[in-house]
Amino acid sequence: MRWLALAVVALAAPALGCARAAPAAPFRSGQLRGANVLLVTIDTLRRDRLGAYGSAAGLTPALDQLAASGVRYSRAYSHVPMTLPAHASILTGHTPRTHGIHVNGLSRLDDRLPTLATELKRAGYRTGAFVGAFVLDARFGLSRGFDEYDDRYPQADAATFKVVDRRAAEVVKAAGDWILEPSAGSSPWFAWVHLFDPHTPYDAPPEYRAGRQPYDAEVAYTDAMLGQLLDRLRGGRALDRTVIVVTADHGESLGDHGETTHGLFAYESTLAVPLIVSGSGVGAAVVDAPVSHADILPTVVDLLGVTPPAGVDGVSAVALPAGERPIHLEALEANLTRGWAPLTGVVAGDWKYLELPLPELYNLRSDPGEATNLVDRETARRDTMRRALAQLATAPAAAALPATVGEDTAARLRSLGYSSSAAPARTQFTEDDDPKRLVALSERFNTALEAFNAGRAADALAAFLALLRERADFLTARTSAATVLIATGRPAEAVTLLRAAPAEQASAPEILARLGTALQRGGQLKDAAGAFERSRAAGNQNPELLNDLGVVYAQLGRSAEARALFEELLRRDPTSAGTWTNLGLAELSARRPEAAADAFRKAVTVDPANAEAWQGLGAASIGRDTPAAIDAWQHAERLQPRDYDLLFNLGMVLADSNRPADALPYLTRFLNEAPRAQYAHDFPRVEAAIAKVRR
Repeated sequence: MRWLALAVVALAAPALGCARAAPAAPFRSGQLRGANVLLVTIDTLRRDRLGAYGSAAGLTPALDQLAASGVRYSRAYSHVPMTLPAHASILTGHTPRTHGIHVNGLSRLDDRLPTLATELKRAGYRTGAFVGAFVLDARFGLSRGFDEYDDRYPQADAATFKVVDRRAAEVVKAAGDWILEPSAGSSPWFAWVHLFDPHTPYDAPPEYRAGRQPYDAEVAYTDAMLGQLLDRLRGGRALDRTVIVVTADHGESLGDHGETTHGLFAYESTLAVPLIVSGSGVGAAVVDAPVSHADILPTVVDLLGVTPPAGVDGVSAVALPAGERPIHLEALEANLTRGWAPLTGVVAGDWKYLELPLPELYNLRSDPGEATNLVDRETARRDTMRRALAQLATAPAAAALPATVGEDTAARLRSLGYSSSAAPARTQFTEDDDPKRLVALSERFNTALEAFNAGRAADALAAFLALLRERADFLTARTSAATVLIATGRPAEAVTLLRAAPAEQASAPEILARLGTALQRGGQLKDAAGAFERSRAAGNQNPELLNDLGVVYAQLGRSAEARALFEELLRRDPTSAGTWTNLGLAELSARRPEAAADAFRKAVTVDPANAEAWQGLGAASIGRDTPAAIDAWQHAERLQPRDYDLLFNLGMVLADSNRPADALPYLTRFLNEAPRAQYAHDFPRVEAAIAKVRR
C-alpha cells in the first residue's frame, strides 16, 4: 500500500515531526466479528466543542460518554473541509485525490469504487443510510450498497442560496425506526446517520439557545438528538453487539484566520476532527497516533474480520499507523469554482505544510492556532514536508464524474461556500490569487448570499457588483449577481452583466448556462437555446443544463429534441420527478396527452408531493378521462391550495361532471380568495356555475 512506501521515504528523509512513544494498540483484528456498525457523521463539528477534547461548556454529554467508554483519537483529520468529498473519503477509504470528488455538487462517486456499504452488504449486513442535507443526496453516488438510503427533504426554493436540510430529530427518528424494525431478521446491520445541524445557518430549536452562541446551540441540540437515538437503541437492546464510530466531516472556522465558515482554508479549525470508536467490546483509550477519514473504512472492516477492498489510501488503525506518516490535505473549492490558487498540504507528526503562492509551515504542538508561519525559518523542515506532499501527489488522480443531479441542484447547493459552478481551468497563479489575500472578498461574498436569503435582494446585488469591480474574474460573484437579477425580474440586466465577463471567461460553461437562463426568462428563446448549446459544447454535462435546454426546445416547438434530452436525463436518473414532469409538459405541448399522462404518473409515483406533476396529469387526462383529471387536480389542490387557476379549473370541471355538488367548496373559495383584479373576467362564470349547481 502507498503508505508503507511513504513511511520509508519519511524515515530516509529528515524527520517530519517530533518522535512520540508508541502506545499499545487498543484493538485486535477481528475482535468485533459479526457486530453491528453505527457510523455517525456530524456536519461542521469543531473538535474543540466536545468535552472529551477539552471544552468546559458542557455541550456534548452524549459524545463525551461515548469517548469516555471508548477509544478517542486525539489527532484525527479530515482530508478536505467540504461535506461531499469528506464523506466520500469516510465511506471509500480514499483521499479526494483518488476518489475524484473535491467539492460539493460538481461530481459524483465513481460506481467502480467499493464503499463501506458495498463491502458490508457483501458480508451479509443489512444496510441503511439517513442523511440530513441535500449535499449528500443519493444522486452524488454515496448510496451504493445501502438497502435504504433516506435522503428525503422538503422541496427547494429556487429563489434562495440555501441548502435544503432537515433537523437531527427527523433523521434520528428515521434511523431508529429502521434499526429497530421488528421484521428485520437476525442479520447484523450497518447504519450511517448524518446530522447536518451545526452547519450554517445556525438555527437550533429555541430551548437550546439560552446562554449559548448560535453555533454552540446547534452543537448542543445535535448532541441531544444523538443521545436520544442511543438511549432508544439501548432500550431496544440494539447496542448490545454494536460498534459505534463518530466523527465530523469537517469543522468550522468561526472567524479563525478571517474565515467565518469553512471551505477556503486548511487550518486546524476545519480539518482537525473528533473521531471516537465506542461500543460493546471496546475498551477506554486515548490514541495519539495520526489518523484520517480514509482510515475509517479499513479500520472498521479489520475489526469486523471483513476483507478490505484492495488499493485504498487509508490504513487500519487496529495496528496503529506510524506516528510520522504524512496525511494529505486540500481545500480546492475556491480554485475549482472561483479560479483562485489551489490549496494542498500535508500534516505529519507535529508539522503542517500548506502549498500556496505564499506557502505556510506550522509547528502544531507549539502553535496549535497556526499563528506563526515558519516557512522561511524552518527551511529544511519545509523542504522535507514539500517532498512528502509531492510523494503523495504521485498517485494517479481520479477524474471527476459529472453529478447525476436534477434541475433543482444549483438552488440546493448555493449555500455558504457551496457552489455547483465550475471556473475555467488555470495553471498559473500569483500571490494575488492566494486565498489568504482574498479571504475578505470571500467573506463579503458569503454576506451577500446571506442578504439574498434574508430577502434583501438589493443589498445582495450591490455586494456582488462591488466584488466584481474589485475582481472582475470572480466568476461565482458574477453568476450569483445574475441569479439575483433573474429572480427579481430583470433578465435583460443579467444578460448584460454576463456578456461583460472577462474574455477568458466569456465561453465558460457556467457563464453560458446562466446566460441561457437569463435569455429564456426574457423571452429570447432562440438565443437561449444557442447559449445552452454552446455551454454543452464547451463540456457542460450538468443535467441542470440539459434540463433547461430541453425546456427551451419544448417552448420552441422542437418537441423531438426536448424529448431526447429528457429521456437522456432519465437514463441517468430514472428517479428524477422533475425530469418526468418536464417530459410530461413537453409531451403536452406536442399534443401527445397519453404520453404526457404516462410521464406525469411516473413523476407522482417518485414524488407524491409534486404538485406540478399532479396538475399536468389532470391536464393530460381532461377530455379523455374526466374522473382521472378530477382526482389528479384534487391531489394538486391539496398541495397548492392557493393556486387559483387550479382552483378555477377543478371547480368548473366538477360543476359539469356527474358530481356537481362537489364543485361548490372550490368555486366558493375561488370567489372569496382569488385576487379580484387578476381574475375579474372569471368571476361571472364562477357565479353562474354556482347558481346552476344550487338550482
